[in-house]
Amino acid sequence: MRKNIAGVLLYMVCVVLVVFYITVLWWGKNPKVGTEYRMYYLTHELTDWPGYGKLSYSYGTTEYCTEHKDRNGNELSNVCSRKGQGWQKSKRYDGTKNTANDSYLYYIPQKSSDSVKLVCDITEYNNADYDAEDIKVYVNDMLIGSIDKAGKTELKIGHVDGGELLTVKFKSDNMTYILYSISLDEE
Repeated sequence: MRKNIAGVLLYMVCVVLVVFYITVLWWGKNPKVGTEYRMYYLTHELTDWPGYGKLSYSYGTTEYCTEHKDRNGNELSNVCSRKGQGWQKSKRYDGTKNTANDSYLYYIPQKSSDSVKLVCDITEYNNADYDAEDIKVYVNDMLIGSIDKAGKTELKIGHVDGGELLTVKFKSDNMTYILYSISLDEE
């Protein structure tokens, strides 16, 4: 009789352990974490850690793609820390240079709007291959326009849903450029 009870208890402990390990594996595969954490630590879409809730964006805020301090050591506000793959990681004071054909920025607008435009300031535009096309700009995989020279460019996005991830992709073939500032503005 004792042998049967010990055997049943052993089987019950094994079942509990199996259920526990399956639950831990499921939690590991489907963690309940914030968007920033998921994009930086799990999917590696972000190259800089923006902080929790820092992908949240208020229309009209101009962000500078520089370091947190200028050349004189003064703190800068509104530094763009929402960069994805394709941007230079070294310290820059005059903007961020692209390092790949596809470069990404990520936003989570705080509210919905039917008329949004992207405003970016390119300070350096080097087209090494004169047959290369302009910088194509995509928002959530939809082409919104192109950039063909240095300076400020405004591109109409249209409707944007608040609270949802917005992916901005700059696609450039065989050229380098420096992005100094960027903003999403309501028209």
